[in-house]
Amino acid sequence: MRNNKGYSLMEIMTAIGIVAILAAVAMPGYIGWRSKAQLGRAARNVYSTFQKAKMESVRRNENCGVEFRADDYVIYMDSNLNFEFDAGTDEAIQTTDWSEYPGVELDPGQGGGDGLTFANPASGIVFASDGLPRNSVGGLGSGTVFLINQNNARQNSVTISTAGNIRID
Repeated sequence: MRNNKGYSLMEIMTAIGIVAILAAVAMPGYIGWRSKAQLGRAARNVYSTFQKAKMESVRRNENCGVEFRADDYVIYMDSNLNFEFDAGTDEAIQTTDWSEYPGVELDPGQGGGDGLTFANPASGIVFASDGLPRNSVGGLGSGTVFLINQNNARQNSVTISTAGNIRID
């Protein structure tokens, strides 16, 4: 009598084929889910960044801003009141690199090509000591940050109203 322990080559190849088919079916869904999750995570972080800047401005009783740049965005204390981040004079509280969110970027199709709809300054927002967003001409500020994922299929935006309300759309 023969001892038939183990698997034949045909059985192993059949199992590998089934696993390959299942992986091929599941992979597009996983990739789509991952890029959607990265976009949501980036939007929540921008939201949290605005909240932190707002709270710091009230806590320190000073202007606190958020400035968006090509590779990152920074929360800073606007000590010279020029509504711009100056590395030599303004204190940087937190810098977030866009590379932390693979495949997510500012949407070049929105906000005049840079993904931002802020005015005075155009690259971000400054919160006054009362927690309200301000612009450099003395009025209340507002604006939106538009984010898009690598597939250009999904977009999120984070909006600040003139009353200081922050929301993710």
